Amino acid sequence: MVLLVLFWGLAFVAIKQALAYMSWITLTFLRFAVADVLFVAYLLATGQVRKPPERKDLPMLVVLAFFGFVGYHLFLNLGEADPNVTAGTAALIIASAPAFIAILAVPLLKERVGRLPSVGIGVAFAGLAVMILFTRPESAFQFRASEGAIVVLPPAVFSALYAVLGKSYLRRYPPFTFVAWTLLLGTVLLVPLLIATGPGFLVDLRTMGLSGWVPVLYLGILPTFIGYGIWFRALARLRTASAGVHLCEHAGRGRGRDCDPRRTCHPCHDWGRRDGHRRGRPCPAAQEAGVVITATGSST
Repeated sequence: MVLLVLFWGLAFVAIKQALAYMSWITLTFLRFAVADVLFVAYLLATGQVRKPPERKDLPMLVVLAFFGFVGYHLFLNLGEADPNVTAGTAALIIASAPAFIAILAVPLLKERVGRLPSVGIGVAFAGLAVMILFTRPESAFQFRASEGAIVVLPPAVFSALYAVLGKSYLRRYPPFTFVAWTLLLGTVLLVPLLIATGPGFLVDLRTMGLSGWVPVLYLGILPTFIGYGIWFRALARLRTASAGVHLCEHAGRGRGRDCDPRRTCHPCHDWGRRDGHRRGRPCPAAQEAGVVITATGSST
């Protein structure tokens, strides 16, 4: 989980660097293509390629492919292409994804959100409003929304929908297999847009050089292939609304702090019993909920 936080956190910086050498559409496709190679190799090595998704699942898997990959990454890359949107700003906006996950998990998965998490969700949305309304350098103490920041907001919702709606399919598909098929479907959905912008794509390939390929390879391998696999393995084992909170515990340990998940990170009861955490101490990492929990529950 600590690796997941690291991979997805650095992804926003890699996206910003890659956009200096290519368009947001080219970046999206190349990231998918790199990850596709690895996922196809995984499907071949495990024999899952001989077990394609059932026909009845395909319509929903296409929808999930749009939410989790096509829509998410196109909007995120377009938003980060705005000079007013830094990598840190994009990361903090996407950090609201766990709040959306917790809300959507209530009607869709019948999960419950406690009193304390509800307060955290409110704080997350308040912080989100600040990030969107004060993104422009000249907007200090003025409510002036940044177009780029607004474009980055839909991916937070798409990420939540992908996690919540995709969880039920983890009963029938292993996590890596589920991600593999949805990414492959997402790549197919992206092809018409790539064809429409074909000349620009070819120019990007000729001019991007090694400096452009390095962030693309990083994004395709670590945050996408490894990161999505880790995330859905966690979702397969945990309540959807609490998966991000487990990562809060890991982030707290990584900083050398005590974390009592039974007090502040309420859904982590079992982890608290196994690890022998002390009662009566609030989780310091959870007090930084706007940064720590979100970097976990959102995909990048």
